[in-house]
Amino acid sequence: MEETKTNPVHLEYLKSMLIGQLWLEANDRLAMTTTYRQKIKQTYNRLNNDLEDLIKDGYNQIYDTDPEMVTNILNSIESLIEKIKGGSIDDLVMMNAVIEKYNENREWFVEHGSAEFLRID
Repeated sequence: MEETKTNPVHLEYLKSMLIGQLWLEANDRLAMTTTYRQKIKQTYNRLNNDLEDLIKDGYNQIYDTDPEMVTNILNSIESLIEKIKGGSIDDLVMMNAVIEKYNENREWFVEHGSAEFLRID
């Protein structure tokens, strides 16, 4: 697979969108309130739309280069968001510790762990 140059600014926009999605998921219980419906949701949707417009070209360029990789990455991100939003405080603390250990010794995890990317037909 050919390595793709990724614009660091686009990555920061993507991170912001992911954090925003987590924030939105965490605040779902507020959806019944007037404040949420009138202000928070509108503000978030406007920001999300602006960010999507800014990164669309970069995303399309990466997707056109390797749609299978992008699809697998997006599926992994969605799965991670589901795990994070469903975790208890204890789970989140443990997830953070595991991520820190991974960052400290990626080689060990690559050697002893596994991650699958599915083939797109």
